[in-house]
Amino acid sequence: MNAKIRSSFPYFVGFAVAVALYIYAGYMDYDPRAGQLGPAVWPRLAIMLMAAASLFEIVSIFSGRRATTAGIAEALDHEDGDEDEPRHPWLLLGGIALVLAYAVLVPILGFIFGTFLFLAIFMYLGRYRRHAVVWTVSAAVTILCGILFLRIAYVSLPRGVAPFDLVTDLFFHIPGF
Repeated sequence: MNAKIRSSFPYFVGFAVAVALYIYAGYMDYDPRAGQLGPAVWPRLAIMLMAAASLFEIVSIFSGRRATTAGIAEALDHEDGDEDEPRHPWLLLGGIALVLAYAVLVPILGFIFGTFLFLAIFMYLGRYRRHAVVWTVSAAVTILCGILFLRIAYVSLPRGVAPFDLVTDLFFHIPGF
């Protein structure tokens, strides 16, 4: 039972954070408009998905449908057959640095251009070298995210500063978007 509690602890923390964020998201001040969703709808939906995923994992662990582990560090050190595989801590640190750089630079580059570059660099950092696939997937995911956030959900995303804001302007001029 102790191993199940230890394995489920991160999910209990995740669920508690989701509850706190859900409550906090309810305190957004805004002027409601008839027929429009308020600003708390999309964050609360994402938070509810986070809580549901945490609960699913907790139930899976305690029902025995998921194997328990003694901890992340021990699981990584003692996985069967992985002793010969090389570890790449610099890639992990590079990925963390890239995510932090994205968070800092997206207001300057704009969401569209920043996301496109982030996805391409992230794939190259992960040692994927099929260039046509990298750039095509980066463009497709960026366009889909732009449509979802800017056209469907009407989320206000960073436009970027000149000259990068021109990329956002071009996105809005694509027919059908």
